[in-house]
Amino acid sequence: MNNLEALPVRIFLDSSTLQTLDVYGAFIWDGEEIEADDKIWSIPDGIESLQALRSIFMVNDRANFEFALSQNSFAEVAAKDDRGYLQWAYDVLAHWQIALESYDSNPFSGDGVKLADKLDSPSFGYLGAGDRRLIQDAVHLECDAFLTMERKLPKNADHIERELGIRVLTPIQYWQLLKPWAALYS
Repeated sequence: MNNLEALPVRIFLDSSTLQTLDVYGAFIWDGEEIEADDKIWSIPDGIESLQALRSIFMVNDRANFEFALSQNSFAEVAAKDDRGYLQWAYDVLAHWQIALESYDSNPFSGDGVKLADKLDSPSFGYLGAGDRRLIQDAVHLECDAFLTMERKLPKNADHIERELGIRVLTPIQYWQLLKPWAALYS
């Protein structure tokens, strides 16, 4: 990607990403060490994903990307039955609401509503119900990207982007897009 304008700036946080930000926030925002016996070390690309999230959010201190959540996001958070995690989700929602309030006019064109309906077609039958709802929300909210920690969903990223215009990215992939432009935000 050589075009700064093509960089995703409205990013929907998949539940897996939101939970990772909650669990590993001390590392992501404060650079605290991760215990040697933490399970993240045994997950393929786990520590690299955390390092990418740390880099992304360091840039975001100045870039002010929009990180979106939806009612379906909150339903998944509530299902975890963890008050701290729920409070964390509300903090992220507050950031999203502030971003929307900063617009002089409507932050949505309405195009996302039409595109989101495409997810009901059989060509997206490979999506589980939860992923389908969250991607539908992300498209409806006119997000540029869907940021996920999952490994399966990004395998269908080309089809989703071609049909819906939204990128499905892992933190590592998003950091690779952002990295060439990171100095602009320092």
